Amino acid sequence: MSHESDLTSALFASITVAAASLAARLVVWLPARRLRAWLPWLQASAAGLLLGDALMHMLPEALAHGMPTSWIGGGIALGLLGFLCIECVVRALSTPTTTAIFARMDIVGDTLHHLVDGIVIGASFAIDHTLGFVIALAIMAHELPREMSNAGVLVAGGYSPRRAFLLTVFTTAAIPLGALCMALAGHSAAFLDTSLALAAGTTIYLACGDVLPGLWQNIGRGQRFVPALGVAAGMAFMWWATLWGHQH
Repeated sequence: MSHESDLTSALFASITVAAASLAARLVVWLPARRLRAWLPWLQASAAGLLLGDALMHMLPEALAHGMPTSWIGGGIALGLLGFLCIECVVRALSTPTTTAIFARMDIVGDTLHHLVDGIVIGASFAIDHTLGFVIALAIMAHELPREMSNAGVLVAGGYSPRRAFLLTVFTTAAIPLGALCMALAGHSAAFLDTSLALAAGTTIYLACGDVLPGLWQNIGRGQRFVPALGVAAGMAFMWWATLWGHQH
């Protein structure tokens, strides 16, 4: 296959994944009463999906593509530190608003996450077209529940359903952008490995430093175990999705 064919296929697959992710965000237009009842579950499962993605998908993929184990910790640390610096800037530039910091950080984290998804899709098509479509399908399988959960995070953080959906258009555009970046980087293994390790660090920070702390503000007396159950469900789903991807 030619480089142009690889790029065309990767862009088609990444745009399809982006469209599916965008469609999942339509959950923000559920009836307000039902959405409020679901919000704690959506936030908790979002944290679980993020942690599961970082620990069961991104890091194993970085190792599988040849990243030295001695560099993994450094990559995660840089991702954590980088995202902490981004949050410091966001907080420093923030003005009084009805939207919570954790919701704004979720937008930044989601954009970075989608960028890495696009990079992985682009790299997969460079290896084999069948593998590329399988990887794109696997990414879509874990993106759909994650996007539904992240939609709840934005609404819980104070964004209106319309605003949350419009911001998703921006974040999902990072998927084809990532595929394009991979093509321009010449399918560099080092670029892919580094991106995965850094993204794992930012994802862990987002789940533990922003999404979970924001969750405690939205749970009632009868929902004390929602954080543990929701995170467990999200991680279990990501584990299943990872196993399914390896089998196919």
